[in-house]
Amino acid sequence: MNKTTSLYLDFLRVISAFGVLLVHCDLPWFSNNMFLHQELGHKLVMVFFVLSGFLIAYSASGSGKNLKIYTVDRFSRLYSVIIPALIFTYAIDALGVFFNPQHYAHEIASDKQPIRFLMNFMFIQQIWNFCTKPSSNGVFWSISYEFWYYFLFGIFLYLRGYKRVLLLVLVGLFIGLKILLLAPVWILGVICFYYSERIKLNSSLGTGIFIASLIALIYISFFYHSAFIQNTDQLGQPPLFFSTFFLFDWCYGILVAVNIFSLSSIKIQDGFYNKIPAYISGSIRYLSSITFTLYMFHLPLLLFVAAVVPYNKADYAHMVPLILLVLIIVAGIASFTEKRRGFYKNILEGIFSFAEKNSRRLKRPKETQ
Repeated sequence: MNKTTSLYLDFLRVISAFGVLLVHCDLPWFSNNMFLHQELGHKLVMVFFVLSGFLIAYSASGSGKNLKIYTVDRFSRLYSVIIPALIFTYAIDALGVFFNPQHYAHEIASDKQPIRFLMNFMFIQQIWNFCTKPSSNGVFWSISYEFWYYFLFGIFLYLRGYKRVLLLVLVGLFIGLKILLLAPVWILGVICFYYSERIKLNSSLGTGIFIASLIALIYISFFYHSAFIQNTDQLGQPPLFFSTFFLFDWCYGILVAVNIFSLSSIKIQDGFYNKIPAYISGSIRYLSSITFTLYMFHLPLLLFVAAVVPYNKADYAHMVPLILLVLIIVAGIASFTEKRRGFYKNILEGIFSFAEKNSRRLKRPKETQ
């Protein structure tokens, strides 16, 4: 992957993560609808899905990869942020409820919270008819989708024959329809990666497609209005919950994939990347490195701030410093979560090694007496 494409993917991740933050800042308990409208949030998650498919395919394409390495990489990446996010959500929501229980009355389910946390820890919070979040942290819905896409892709990539088919069918039956309905959006990222490696466009054609697809994405995201897109009240509601607009999500995902493909398939010289000021590229790289933490931690933080800090919800001069405070806190948390991935890798590798030793021991023929 050339440096320009890599930086653009980081830029998209930053825009999407900060966009989701501003979408949640638009919620009535935080502001008087003074930020990005809620209908944009789901679209930004679709950008994340395409990016995820592209980057996981890129990561898995490296030499020396196998199912064990792939599994350790995926689990360590997820749990390095998800476990702290679950603990943080529980702690800060408990503190917020202590100070302002009325503010949390409609944000936290009143029953079975331990089970809800366990389901989110196990990534089963969205299978079939389930749709549950840990306390107030609603962004966990998309992590369940992502995890099972990782799982299915690993089976497809590293298994062969009847084992591959059987496991794909069994996992598909286990996770249910609604997660599978958005799988094409994630798969578009995988397809985008593989074809960008094989097909190279000339500069004029690639640039034209890139600009056209970018304009289309901006137009659809901000300026195109119809009942089909605007009726976001259905999102999160049965029977399909966050997969309600799957047809639109497929179309939106295609545009995102075409946009990324057009840039990544152009024969770009490294000289173009070198023209970008170092402070800009460095800032994008840094902000991209904290996007997962920002995504997983921002919602309970915003809710807590809205519950305990007195401010004017109709005044940007009040809200902007509070948002900056949330970002500073997230950056501090990210310095812990993003650097602890090695800790989880060591644990997972130890589990695999223990399982392999015991498996060999069981297969070893008993010594004759």
